[in-house]
Amino acid sequence: MKNILVYICLFACIASCKKEYNPPEITAANNYLVVDGFINIAPNGITTYVLNRAKNLGDTTINIPELNAQVFIKSNSGSVYSLIDIDNTGTYNSTALQLNNTNLYQLIITTSDGHQYQSEFVTSKKSPAIDSITWKQTEDEDVSIFAHTHDNDNKTKFYKWNFIETWEYHARLLNYWGEKNGRIFVLDSTTQMNKCWSHATSTSVITGTTIALNQDVISYAPITKITKDDEKIKVRYSILVQQIALQEAAYNYWKIIEKNSQKLGTLFDLQPAQLKGNIQCINFNSEPVIGFISASEITEKRIFISNTELNNWSTIVTGRECTTLVLPTNPLDEYAYNYFDTDFTPYYFSGSAPAVLIITRKECIDCRLKGGNTNKPLFW
Repeated sequence: MKNILVYICLFACIASCKKEYNPPEITAANNYLVVDGFINIAPNGITTYVLNRAKNLGDTTINIPELNAQVFIKSNSGSVYSLIDIDNTGTYNSTALQLNNTNLYQLIITTSDGHQYQSEFVTSKKSPAIDSITWKQTEDEDVSIFAHTHDNDNKTKFYKWNFIETWEYHARLLNYWGEKNGRIFVLDSTTQMNKCWSHATSTSVITGTTIALNQDVISYAPITKITKDDEKIKVRYSILVQQIALQEAAYNYWKIIEKNSQKLGTLFDLQPAQLKGNIQCINFNSEPVIGFISASEITEKRIFISNTELNNWSTIVTGRECTTLVLPTNPLDEYAYNYFDTDFTPYYFSGSAPAVLIITRKECIDCRLKGGNTNKPLFW
């Protein structure tokens, strides 16, 4: 019994001495530049590059955009095309370009801190058309989305896919009244807050190859999965899949990134230092850069999925309870509003005599508070 007590005391002392260990790899400031995108050589193609900083393993920030950079495409014939970050988000876009697919191209970046990055010149590769984008609701009732493509000439062999999601969603309550500067007004089609659209781009790396096959045919390449009852398909959902043909060296690079991302999270999480792309910092040679610049004629295909097409998919929007309060109105100025709690907003006027104003939480009637906007996409 005495020995048992000794062991218990010893174990307690050891446990009380435990300290959280944060290795240098988690806390070090490894904010390497991450360059993600492709030079689009399709006729009237728009080239998009996303510039971010790599996150440390212990970083909880979603992304660290690289702002105020100068970004250019340069051809071996000397032509230069600029990319602009219009929305100040680290996403740089060109205008619609007419690039010659027989030229070589490189990407040139100068960041706001004066660091200069330059890629190797790369040849372009034509991507075949996407045959179809299909979806399937699995046994667990998630929705899986797939790409199908082929190349009759058996020349593509190496593929990469990106996607852009768009979905319509609604506020929990339909409102007919709005408030601005203490005055209540009637909502119309230009001021409605009930119906919104949200967008998201792919952050994972998706690649495929037919190098081991007799024919250059891809079937059921997994693009993404939407978990059951996700708000994305509570009304209507759309996905635009982009297909890029890769050179073998680019495929090998992105395949390593894909494997790392499955373990670490996304492309913008810290990648292994030995990962080497074809872009480098030319005035700080020892600084790692994450990215592989390719030129390809990108092909696209869009599909839509409506909630009514799914089995057992909830349409209920979640959130805090939509509490309502009753406010007496001033008969001399019933359209004034001065309730002290800014979390609330007008909902409707009751039909009683005299009329009273019913108010509720803003999040229940203003769909924009969930990150979307009321601008209906042109393709919707």
